[in-house]
Amino acid sequence: MGENTTEPTLSVPRPLKIAGTIVVVLLAVWGALVGVRVLLERTGPPEYPATDVRDWSTFADHLVLGTAGEEDRLEVTTVLWSRQGAHPIGRRIAVEAEMTDGESYAVPVAWLDGGGDDRGDDGRWVALAPEAVLPLDGGRITDGGGTWAEDHTGEPARALATVLYETGPYPAAVPHLYESLEQRLAAVDR
Repeated sequence: MGENTTEPTLSVPRPLKIAGTIVVVLLAVWGALVGVRVLLERTGPPEYPATDVRDWSTFADHLVLGTAGEEDRLEVTTVLWSRQGAHPIGRRIAVEAEMTDGESYAVPVAWLDGGGDDRGDDGRWVALAPEAVLPLDGGRITDGGGTWAEDHTGEPARALATVLYETGPYPAAVPHLYESLEQRLAAVDR
């Protein structure tokens, strides 16, 4: 026992150690970038059901016409339709939606409760989904965005309000029309 034993040791050349370190650092940077991208994609505007007319009449608070401004501002010119129990809306609102400054849009907007936290965050307006933000030209719909509004391309935006009033919300959501968007979503089994 007390004998001195020498075991074989692995000797790695210095250039190979440096190359290995560079590979590890590059993999770590790549992983961080992928993680940031995933995080940014998840923090974008929320999307809610918006393809069917009943989606709009159940989950939107209002269908508004407006002109896009800076910093996600929408100058509301007309409220075409409002859901029973809808959150009141002002004439200048911030909407989480992709819009071009100075262009006109028809947008189904929904109020998201903020829970009234200590920062005074009482809520915010969102478009139901990116495809539901409909560009207008002279008050006429130029693109239905893959929603039920496609059937009304070329028509005045007021045609959408008529259909919303005629269709109404999903029956399961009717008892929840004065409740939050999240409660209406939970009530409708899609």
